[in-house]
Amino acid sequence: MFGNGNITTKELLKSVRQIEIKTSRIVNSYFSGRYHSAFKGHGIEFDEVRKYTIGDDVRAMDWKVSARYNEPFIKRFREERELNVIILADFSASTDFGFTKTKHNLIIEVAALLLFSALKNNDKVGLLIFTDRVEKFIPLNKGRNHVLRIIRELIEFEPKNIKTNIADTLEYFNRIQSRGSVTFLITDICSEFPKKEIDITKKRHDFIVCLVNDMLEYQLPNLGGTLIMSDLENDDFVYFDMRNKRVKDKYLTEQNKIMEDKLNFLKKNSIEKILLDTSSDYVNEIMKFFINRIR
Repeated sequence: MFGNGNITTKELLKSVRQIEIKTSRIVNSYFSGRYHSAFKGHGIEFDEVRKYTIGDDVRAMDWKVSARYNEPFIKRFREERELNVIILADFSASTDFGFTKTKHNLIIEVAALLLFSALKNNDKVGLLIFTDRVEKFIPLNKGRNHVLRIIRELIEFEPKNIKTNIADTLEYFNRIQSRGSVTFLITDICSEFPKKEIDITKKRHDFIVCLVNDMLEYQLPNLGGTLIMSDLENDDFVYFDMRNKRVKDKYLTEQNKIMEDKLNFLKKNSIEKILLDTSSDYVNEIMKFFINRIR
């Protein structure tokens, strides 16, 4: 559906419209209320002063106003529901891989779903696109036009670099975003997670990792002959003799160990995660995450 090579304005607008229709329908049908309940605002804020009535908590008494009018008044507060939601989107070359769809396209769809969920809650949203450096940053703002601007950027943006650097990305993000936000890191990170930068991010923000994978990375097809696999970020190639069971088993063992290490790191460091696959129902996975959060 998406691509960032030589896209025309007409094609771009059509893609934006398609994703708005699809995503808005999902948000209205399945996510209504759950997104709102899954995340907390920045705290409570002052609402009004009103006259005391029997049963009110005397600890909320506003003594200055009560003294001025010679009758009891209390302060009322309400929960601040507006959130700051920021998407950190991995656009490194490895995300161009995929069987039924590329990981890059899945990242765009997931980001759009989260953005429209935030729009329904009248939240501010922002975007940071990264590779091994920060390629694009769109500051927080609210409203439909702002969300559509971000989605247009996601669809048409062409990164200059191909590698991944989560550490520098989070260091930059924490430097420019001091106020707490709900932060979704959507990545297929193939290297180790940077513990120091993640610890800092967790302290300042509500941090969720969306880990994007593809089934072919952990399940080789039953084909004969030689399979050529390329590392898109390092311009390297590996040749597999698909008739050699030992070679296939070794590859799958190594790949599954990489995934196991990622999941163990997230669990050990109490990092919330959403596991996504290009061939699975990402809507259902995000829904389950919201429901578990509410519980």
